[in-house]
Amino acid sequence: MMRDATIAEAVPDEGMNPALAGGPASADSAEAATASGLALETQLQRLAPISLDEINAQARLMTRVDRKYFLPRGLFIDLLAATRDDFRVLEIGGKHRFEYRTTYFDTPDFRFYRDHVQERRHRFKVRTRTYVDTGTCHLEVKSKGYRGQTVKERIAHPLESPLTLTPGDREFIDSVLDGAPAQAGRSSADRIGSAGRSASTGHSASARARLRAADLEPVVETVYDRITLCHADQRLTCDLDIRAVHGDEQHVGPSDVLVETKSPGGGGIWDGLLKQVGVRPHKVSKYCVSAALLYPQLPSNPWERTIRRYFR
Repeated sequence: MMRDATIAEAVPDEGMNPALAGGPASADSAEAATASGLALETQLQRLAPISLDEINAQARLMTRVDRKYFLPRGLFIDLLAATRDDFRVLEIGGKHRFEYRTTYFDTPDFRFYRDHVQERRHRFKVRTRTYVDTGTCHLEVKSKGYRGQTVKERIAHPLESPLTLTPGDREFIDSVLDGAPAQAGRSSADRIGSAGRSASTGHSASARARLRAADLEPVVETVYDRITLCHADQRLTCDLDIRAVHGDEQHVGPSDVLVETKSPGGGGIWDGLLKQVGVRPHKVSKYCVSAALLYPQLPSNPWERTIRRYFR
C-alpha cells in the first residue's frame, strides 16, 4: 500500500508547466524532464501488459462514469507504483505510450461547444481520431446522456484525410444524431455504453433545429501521447504533452498528466486513492479548452480556472 503522505507530498501548489511560466526551459528543467520520463517508463515496464484486443473485450461495452484529474508527474508515477498489482498497461510492439491526433468537427457557430457550456443534458462531439503509431483512424460520435453516461460509436475513417468527412461519415453521423438503430456495417463491438443511444441521448426532447453532418467543419486538433491502463471493468486513459492546434496557431498544455478514470459507478481504485489525499476531479474537456484557447471570442467560464492554471 502507498502511504498517504507519499501521495500528498507529490502535489505542488500549481500545475503550470515551468517552461511555459518562465520562458525557455533551463538545462535543469530539461534534465528533470528526462529523469521523469525514465522513471515513468520504469514503472510502466513493471506493469503486466495487456493487448489491444484484450482491453477492448474487457471494457468496451461498459456503461461508464468518467472523472478527470490533473496529476503532477511525480504523483502519477507514485500511483502507478502503488497499483501495479491491480492494473495492466496497454502494450503494442513493446511500446506503452502512443501518439493520438484528434480533429473535432463543429458548426460555424460552435453549437456542440455551446451545448457543453450550457450543460445541456444531451450533447455530442464529432471527431476523427488518428492512432499514429498503429496507422489507423476512426470517426467517432460521442454522446452524453442521462445520469452522466457516455456512449461512443465509431466507424473506420481514411487515414490520409482526418480533416474531411466522407459521404459514409455524414450518413453515419446523421444516423447517430437522429437516434436511428444501428446500421449494417456498424457492429455492436464499436459501441461503448450498454444503455443504448435512444435511452441515453433522448433526441426527441429537443425542439431545436435538427443538426446535420453537412453543417460540420473541422475546427480544432488536439495532439498528445496516451497511456492506457485497465483493471476488470475499470479503465484509465492518461494523456501527456497536450497541444491544441488550428492552422499555424498552437497552445501547449501542462506538464501534468490528464488522467481520466472510467468505471461503472465512478468509484474506481484511483478515484478512491485521490479522494483520500484531497485531489478532486476537474471539469475539463480537451475539445472545449482547446477551442476556448484558439477562439477567444467563445464563452469559456466553465473552464477559465483550468485554462489559467494549466494552459497559460
